[in-house]
Amino acid sequence: MAVDVCEWIENALNTTVSTTERSGNMKKELNQTIFETASTLRNLIAKLTDSRDRKSSATSELEARVSKPKLELDACRGRTTEVHGAPSRTRGHEPARMTEK
Repeated sequence: MAVDVCEWIENALNTTVSTTERSGNMKKELNQTIFETASTLRNLIAKLTDSRDRKSSATSELEARVSKPKLELDACRGRTTEVHGAPSRTRGHEPARMTEK
């Protein structure tokens, strides 16, 4: 989805720049401002994309670091169950009480 958004923004900037280039009625200063603004927006989009990629990479790395201890913990839990046995699922029965008649 993020790639689609970047492409849409890039297409919009390209349309703006190409329209500006074809327009003969605009002043030179306005043309220059539009070109500079489009360039600035492209640079900002590139920085945002790089930032997103770095954060995604860092997240993947942290998830990988967490998975090993999690697997070890699961293995320890499994060994504990084997050593001690699984808890009984039946309820204990209390001895019958003697009641006075």
